[in-house]
Amino acid sequence: MPRSVYGSRPVPRSAESAKILILIGLVLQAIEVGVLVVVGLLLFLVPFFGIVVGILIAFGVVWIVLVYLFSYRRVVEGDYTGARGPTLVFGILSLLTLNLISGILYLVGYAELGTAEQEMGRSIPAPPGYPATWSPAAPLAASAPSPQGPVRYCPRCGRPNAAGSRFCPSCGAPQP
Repeated sequence: MPRSVYGSRPVPRSAESAKILILIGLVLQAIEVGVLVVVGLLLFLVPFFGIVVGILIAFGVVWIVLVYLFSYRRVVEGDYTGARGPTLVFGILSLLTLNLISGILYLVGYAELGTAEQEMGRSIPAPPGYPATWSPAAPLAASAPSPQGPVRYCPRCGRPNAAGSRFCPSCGAPQP
């Protein structure tokens, strides 16, 4: 499981999937804006069409910036709850404006963010030294050894394992 930029907190696979889906949607929309720029340059001599294409280009650039700020960047920072609502809105609006592939990618990303929220709430414990309600700004607490000995975390599922275990009791992955 990949690690967060804020320390050793594991990042759910569904969050990584959502990040990639949103990024692909952004790239596809950037390609669409690039095509509109080329078409706009060709239609620049025709006043009405040049203005319409210019407005579409401006709208496309603003759209890309909004998706980046409110969806992609929040997912990268680990704010899955904050990214979920805007990703749904961007998905629906993309579908309504006939950006079908980007809209579908955003909607699947929305679903993956919901899964990431569930994984963060249920199955991924806070690493030793972090409070149970972990946040990037939370200070590290003094780490006390466990009465049963040191605790290791499974590299696949992130659940705690006893120090001497060869396999994770939750997912069965071999332990290093």
